[in-house]
Amino acid sequence: MDEFKVVYTLSDSKSLILQTVNSVKSLIIFVDKTNIVFIINPYSKKLEKILGRFGEIYRGNDYYTRLNLPIYKYKIEMCDINAKNLIFLDCDTIVYKDITELLDGDFQFFGREEPCRSINGNFKNTWNEEIWKNNLRKFKKNENAIPYNDGFIIFKDEIHKKIKDEFILFYKMYNKGILKSPNTVDNMHHNEFALSMAVANYKCKSMDENHHWYGWRNEMFKEKPYVLHLGTNKNGMFGYLNNLRKFI
Repeated sequence: MDEFKVVYTLSDSKSLILQTVNSVKSLIIFVDKTNIVFIINPYSKKLEKILGRFGEIYRGNDYYTRLNLPIYKYKIEMCDINAKNLIFLDCDTIVYKDITELLDGDFQFFGREEPCRSINGNFKNTWNEEIWKNNLRKFKKNENAIPYNDGFIIFKDEIHKKIKDEFILFYKMYNKGILKSPNTVDNMHHNEFALSMAVANYKCKSMDENHHWYGWRNEMFKEKPYVLHLGTNKNGMFGYLNNLRKFI
């Protein structure tokens, strides 16, 4: 079993390919290619040719394709990677520091709070904390758990494998409306709520903007964080390119 892997999941979307190549080019400054994995679903020979020079190609499992869930279901495939520790990166990220340094510390899961919940510690008016806590209580989860953004997350002690069944279960329940969304403005973030509930009873540690910076929120920073998460905002790919020009 490998000590750690850095994992991306993607399809053959042109925008995702561009974003992933930009991200992994920044990553290989710090991480050897033997520790990088690209999960491709659906599989594409073209994509394997493009990304194979940067790391290992993992062909997506048809099981996930058959799941009646939105496209973010493919992130669940990181749970199948055979490594002691796992670092997951969204395609629209840029790595500025050695993220393997963040494997040190007493935790099993490391992530940053999903901004749909709060800004600077203040709940947004589109967030219902009681719904979130009720969902946690139903499954005897830590009521102090928070929802995490899954654009840059770290698992230790093979926790990514142990949460798989609950990750899928909770995602299905949010998607079907069995679990109410605490984000009252839309039905986004179900994958992140499911992941966050699955890790809630493990030893979790919270990142801040010095670890995981949210580009679409135009956060300020004095020195470059470990990971810049550019995002796409309402303008889609144009938003990503605009942030890329602005901050890189």
